[in-house]
Amino acid sequence: MAGGRELTPRRWRILSFLALHGMARTSDVAVVVGVPRLTAHRDLTWLHAAGLVDRERSAEDRAHAWWYRITREGVDLLGRDLVSSGRPVPLRLGQRYWGAAHSLLFLPLLETSRRDPGRCGLFRWLTTMDTSVWLRERGLAHLRADGYGVWLEDGRCMRFLVHIDPGPAGDAIAEREQSTAGLGAVLAGYRRTDPIVPVGVVLVIAQDAAREANLLADLVSRPLRAPVAVTTVDLLQRYWPHESVWRVPAAGTARHRLIDLPPSVGPMPEVRR
Repeated sequence: MAGGRELTPRRWRILSFLALHGMARTSDVAVVVGVPRLTAHRDLTWLHAAGLVDRERSAEDRAHAWWYRITREGVDLLGRDLVSSGRPVPLRLGQRYWGAAHSLLFLPLLETSRRDPGRCGLFRWLTTMDTSVWLRERGLAHLRADGYGVWLEDGRCMRFLVHIDPGPAGDAIAEREQSTAGLGAVLAGYRRTDPIVPVGVVLVIAQDAAREANLLADLVSRPLRAPVAVTTVDLLQRYWPHESVWRVPAAGTARHRLIDLPPSVGPMPEVRR
């Protein structure tokens, strides 16, 4: 086992990222750490040889890319370091799961930040678990979001919650229901009390254009107090998420940039790291 003193600051950061976010590929780690892919590969190989991370390949992945996760030994080492330095140990350290919001928003926004430093940047990101804690602290425990972020661009700030449309569940969904099944549950928590949430916009990523259209139609007929913007998985796979990919209810077919989406009413919380 590698001792903590043998770990460079960058390898500590990789270990912490895997403990807090779950499994990730070499390319993902390279984006997060801000290094070339080869450098990330070398660090992950070292961590694997030290027994601090494990790796596996998916039989369905034609690229045969390695997916890395922190081992129990890595979690114990990281936990001891946090305790000895007086920092809190995050909930379920090393037991997190990589969600769709990470691939569709977190990594692209982070990569955009690195491509244009000084002009824009992802100031903060919370995983699904940490977002639940954040919502609970604000009296919104009934909401279920897939992530929370703070995006800065051209001196402006946009705080957002993100929800991923899971799509119709099961194999028995009739074809005519494919574009509507399960959509009502995506924003159901907001309809319980219709709260004013402490973010600028609630982002929803629909599985396809048909589901996006149905969700927008529902929001027009039954508006929420919380501002909502919608896009599709396909658009986020073709464009950067800070580009003009977001649609808002009752605004026709126009799409907007994340930073240009309408702000919510009510006070905003202070930005804290």
